[in-house]
Amino acid sequence: MKTKVFVICTLFMAATVVAQPAEVDEDLLSQLWYMEDATPLDTGQFDLRFGFDWVTESGHANLGDSDDDYVMETAFVWGVAENFELSLAWDAWLGDSGDMGPFEDGNYDTTLGMLWRLHKQGNKCAEAGCLRMPNIALSAAVRLPTGCESSGVDGELRLIMTNEYDSGIRSHINVYGLAIDGDNQESVGADWMRADWGGLDDDDGLLDPRDFQWGIVLGADGPLCADGAVRWVADYLHKASEFKGRGDMDIFEFGWEWTMSEMHKVGMSMQVGLDHTDDNPNFGAGLMYALSLGG
Repeated sequence: MKTKVFVICTLFMAATVVAQPAEVDEDLLSQLWYMEDATPLDTGQFDLRFGFDWVTESGHANLGDSDDDYVMETAFVWGVAENFELSLAWDAWLGDSGDMGPFEDGNYDTTLGMLWRLHKQGNKCAEAGCLRMPNIALSAAVRLPTGCESSGVDGELRLIMTNEYDSGIRSHINVYGLAIDGDNQESVGADWMRADWGGLDDDDGLLDPRDFQWGIVLGADGPLCADGAVRWVADYLHKASEFKGRGDMDIFEFGWEWTMSEMHKVGMSMQVGLDHTDDNPNFGAGLMYALSLGG
């Protein structure tokens, strides 16, 4: 797996030698996809985003949650300055008729995020055949324990590279690390133990959450029509499991985004688990609408 990722990353960077980047100013709905792109909102632009996710029951069958899961998402994204944006988001797990099962702890937590573009890809290169650097950005997110029975503060740091091509296609690489301080995942693990082993208390330690988690996302997006208003999106996520002793997870995601006007944008994603780990959803889907003001 490491060899495959290295080869793909090398091809991604080498492509910048021959590609003539187009003027592309698309920003993906980062709350919808596993990947982020290195394009922040325009200065002064403000997005109000509403999302809905559905995960099939098979994704969490071993967590004592035998029904499908539904999640409502609300996010505010603000282009504070050139190359810099801030975001504020809430996830609300709806459960089954109000029964949250193992996901009750931490429900309605607040996530505060930022995106800072460090380098903007140019259209010209001083020498023929020289290496043209892609867009490079850093994003960070902090989960604040504002939800039900929540605790601790989790943090994520992500390196983002986005390369633009004449065709309007963009390729993306994300590498991130996630530090877990709260015990919300411990509650999920305890419920899994009760469901599968019966009567085990929360201190047995059979499922110990990882204090540090990591992942890499490889993806691309491109136009589906001449004006680029509708774009296809696809990505592949390889990440560490949430609990020690379990294997890494692989998920493929695909879908589309449609910029209906300067103010309205909608996107749909579908996820397919490529392996059958207990943390991995076998199938899922998400829908998000964005209302943009200013900019």
